[in-house]
Amino acid sequence: MAKDIRNRRTQGRQNRSSTSSSARTFLRSPFRSTAEWFDEYFLHQSKLFYSLVMLIVLMVSFGLIMVLSSSNVNSIKADGDPFGYFKGQLLYAVVGFVSMIFISMRSMEWIQRFANLLMLGGIVGQLLVLVPGIGVSVGGNTNWIRILFIQIQPSEFLKLGLILFIAGFLSQSMDQLWDFNRGAKQAIVAGFGSALLVFITGRDMGTAIVIVMIVIALMYLAGLPQEHLRKFYGLAAIGFAAGAVISPSRVLRILNFFVSMFGQSSAVDDGANWQVKHGTWALASGGIFGTGLGQSKLNWGWIPEVENDFIFAIIGEEWGLIGSIVVLGCFFLLSKHLRNIARNARTDFASLAVNGIMLWILLQALINIAVVLHLMPVLGVPLPLMSKGGSSLIAVLMSLGVVLAIERQPQSQRVSRR
Repeated sequence: MAKDIRNRRTQGRQNRSSTSSSARTFLRSPFRSTAEWFDEYFLHQSKLFYSLVMLIVLMVSFGLIMVLSSSNVNSIKADGDPFGYFKGQLLYAVVGFVSMIFISMRSMEWIQRFANLLMLGGIVGQLLVLVPGIGVSVGGNTNWIRILFIQIQPSEFLKLGLILFIAGFLSQSMDQLWDFNRGAKQAIVAGFGSALLVFITGRDMGTAIVIVMIVIALMYLAGLPQEHLRKFYGLAAIGFAAGAVISPSRVLRILNFFVSMFGQSSAVDDGANWQVKHGTWALASGGIFGTGLGQSKLNWGWIPEVENDFIFAIIGEEWGLIGSIVVLGCFFLLSKHLRNIARNARTDFASLAVNGIMLWILLQALINIAVVLHLMPVLGVPLPLMSKGGSSLIAVLMSLGVVLAIERQPQSQRVSRR
């Protein structure tokens, strides 16, 4: 034990010395150091690495364009600057890419330690939304905190922490998933506990549902026996029913959804389907080829903050059916890349972590698009990498940094899972 502690201390001093030496080298020759870092980071990687990086850059860039197109009117109303919201999102994208690159250069051991810290930070941050002066309410949900001039949504980072946390303890008991106490019980406590925390503190049922769906899908992919999965299904159904009935507005949205699904006009409250109706009209007006970039009528105040949860409606209106299909294709291509990386990962932890991140991005994208297409009641979840929102964009890019870190491992250290 004492020897291990001395080794860790020695390694820590060596790492700090290396970091200090790298900083001095950069200050002496910044351009050469940048070129050497670029070569080290990007050269001699797998084709899958390059393909994933290009796809991420493409999707984030398209998202920035759509945030600019969909938010200029609201931005003018807010502060008179049509580029105000876009500038903020651009800053978040830069922070997100820097975080992604930083994490992608870490080791698996570092990422596993980071998982516990992120999980703890997400829980503490979610509790802080209850503190007066720190918690911030947006759209009826108190799911944000403000520290100085920075506003953060802790639940977005809690998702990543939870995925890595579950991957960590599952990787240690993959051969004992039949034992309820070794896998399923811990996942229920961590997953459903996190969802309950988000729902109670922030009243955000949409995020809570996403968390539960991620946990159930990840446990299914991990091979949890059906007899244990049925417990997950039962708890999820009970939680959804309880969360819905305690809020009159949620009951109203659900009733209107089912009434309108049968082609009837709303008999309860026409305002409950206001967003969905105008989103549907926007998609219809886009036709096959769209009205053109910047030509949307939906962003003229027909839906509050359309650049957030209903940005896919703007995409459908301005880019038409073809553009909408391309966006769907990008998400499925991203999921395919992540699935391939998960199958080639050299450890169970790495494979489970990438699968969890894939499920998070894909499920949340499908929920967002299904709401816009009126296939689900309004839940209020952003479209990953494209909707306006700094916490969501940074958290998703951080998660993709974890994926790139796994893919950047030397080929000799990776074992194919095909």
